[in-house]
Amino acid sequence: MVDFRSYILPTFLALLIHGLVLALLSTHWIDHSEPKRSMPRHIQAQMIDLNALAERQAEQERITQEKAKQAEAAKAKAQREREQAAAEKRRQELERKKAKAEAERKAKQEAERKRQQEIARKREAEQKKKAELAARKKAEAEARKRKAEEQARREAEKAKQEAAERARKEAERRKQQAKAEQELQQALERERQARAKAEAAAAARQQSQAVIGDIRSYIQAVLQDSWRIPSTARNGMEAIVTIHLLPSGEVDQAYIAKSSGNAAFDNTAVQAVYRVQSFPRVADVDPLLFERQLRKLQVKFKPEGLRW
Repeated sequence: MVDFRSYILPTFLALLIHGLVLALLSTHWIDHSEPKRSMPRHIQAQMIDLNALAERQAEQERITQEKAKQAEAAKAKAQREREQAAAEKRRQELERKKAKAEAERKAKQEAERKRQQEIARKREAEQKKKAELAARKKAEAEARKRKAEEQARREAEKAKQEAAERARKEAERRKQQAKAEQELQQALERERQARAKAEAAAAARQQSQAVIGDIRSYIQAVLQDSWRIPSTARNGMEAIVTIHLLPSGEVDQAYIAKSSGNAAFDNTAVQAVYRVQSFPRVADVDPLLFERQLRKLQVKFKPEGLRW
């Protein structure tokens, strides 16, 4: 389609140029008077190339047509894109509807499958329940039979066990009676032995006390003879000396266990023990009695006499 608006401007320019040319020529043709003498003016003429002007008009028309075509093409492209978008939207909507229909179909199939499974499960449960009921009745009947048999067996076993228990208790009674008599005899024997042992121990203690008393008197007499009472001794003074003896009766160690308050008095007491050096009769004492009574002993040194 030809756009006539594109020819208005070139036509107007062409008419304007032709009008100017005609005006110039008419002034030359009409004025016959003698020309005035005047100073010549320099006129700048401009030549117009009509071919170039026509080419420019054609170029502008071509550009205009090209722009129109581009606009039509863009419009057609936009129309196609809208149509494609609408088609894509319809396709997506169709796909969505198909997917929804497929999901609904699958959901219905799944629901039907579950329903069939539930029906089968219930049927199976009913059959199982019937089978269990029949099995339970059979088991109960067998159990009653076994219970009756077991009851009869237990009663027979109980009677047998009661008879055996009576025999066992009688034998146990006789055994306990014999054991009691034996234990009584053993108790009497132990009591007799205990009395004899106690009497022997008492006699041994008396003998030991006698021996220890005799040995202590012996040691006291020996130390009394060996002690040189210092001139500084006064009544009421007292020093306790601890003496360690060897089984042979020799003095192993002697030291002050309790001081009299007077160093000279204490030293004379210790010196008296070391001066003796040995108590020979201690070697004759029983070793066990020696360990208990004579291994370590204490002697009190007082001016009025020795004390244990």
